Amino acid sequence: MENLNSHNMALGRRKQERNWRRQYILNVAERLFAQKGYYQTTMAEIAKASEFGMATIYRFFKSKDKIYLTLLHEKIDLLLRLVKQAIEEAQTPLEKIKAIIQVKLKFFQENRDFFRIYALHRQNIAVLVREELGKKIDRKYQEGLSILAQVIEEGIFQGEFKKFPPKEMAVLISGMIQALIHEWIKSEEEVQLTSKLPVILDFIFYGLKGEKLQREGR
Repeated sequence: MENLNSHNMALGRRKQERNWRRQYILNVAERLFAQKGYYQTTMAEIAKASEFGMATIYRFFKSKDKIYLTLLHEKIDLLLRLVKQAIEEAQTPLEKIKAIIQVKLKFFQENRDFFRIYALHRQNIAVLVREELGKKIDRKYQEGLSILAQVIEEGIFQGEFKKFPPKEMAVLISGMIQALIHEWIKSEEEVQLTSKLPVILDFIFYGLKGEKLQREGR
């Protein structure tokens, strides 16, 4: 029994060491991507900066595209966790909508350099990786839509929102926000993305109507 326990402990330590190395390589690669740019960073530079041999790097990741793909998945998973946490802490459906948008704006603002790689160079990533990337991102996008649709449905049930189709409204709201974030990421605009929150919320909840249309009842 003692030998079995020792064996299991040794396996556990090796697994922890492997996970640590994998994550360390990802952290180093992300830092280099932000500092030098995606295409200016090589696998050799990632190996040198992480102080691992090339064989170790390739044991974990077959290519630089795979490293970026892994980082992208982990960031999107983190964003979904942050959104779910924000919803749990909010009280009303309206507060939950605000929390979802606020979390997204802050997240992309803090990771602008990283997501600019995807926004500007997605078509240049290897075809097989791009296809895998698209499928997995779409599944996560659909999960995010479902979360938003549930909040909208809750707001309709409580009489806080109009009786619009929840899924369609989720698509419209999410699409608008994603388009705004995408354009901001690609631009050289220095304004904080989070500063756009009041305008977004005002548009979502009050629309384009000006005072003239409101007076005329349109």
